[in-house]
Amino acid sequence: MDKEMRRRLIAEATAERERLLPRREEATQTTIALMRQSTGQSPDLVPYLNVAYIQAVKRVYGEDGVLAFALSLANWAVAALDDVARYTDRTPEQVIDRYETSIMEVRQAQAEEDEQEKKAKEAKEAEEAKEAEKGKKDEEGKKDEEGKKDEEGREDERESS
Repeated sequence: MDKEMRRRLIAEATAERERLLPRREEATQTTIALMRQSTGQSPDLVPYLNVAYIQAVKRVYGEDGVLAFALSLANWAVAALDDVARYTDRTPEQVIDRYETSIMEVRQAQAEEDEQEKKAKEAKEAEEAKEAEKGKKDEEGKKDEEGKKDEEGREDERESS
């Protein structure tokens, strides 16, 4: 990125921040309310609570309210990450790497589980197809036997006539 491009990006970001600045107090209070609502909840439930909360923010405060809220959340996240790093004698990058590694491990485990489920489903479908083919052959065999019996019966009738 050249100097001019960087200068323009910084100017745009500064203008947007200044535009949203009057919403800072409201965004901070909204962030605190979200943290109180979601903290301590089941990790599986938190994303749903957060989405519902963000949708409510959008309905009440509009798009600019969501932007101000997102900026507040990002600022809180950075501050919290810096605190965790300081209290655990790690760098912020090490804290991020720990979380990122955990996420990658979960994704890998999920991918392996998905692959096993896919293989099991394919094996089941193959077995069902095999059973269906067997049933079809059995049905054809029965029809052949019935056809032979019908023919034998007709031949017996012709012979007796």
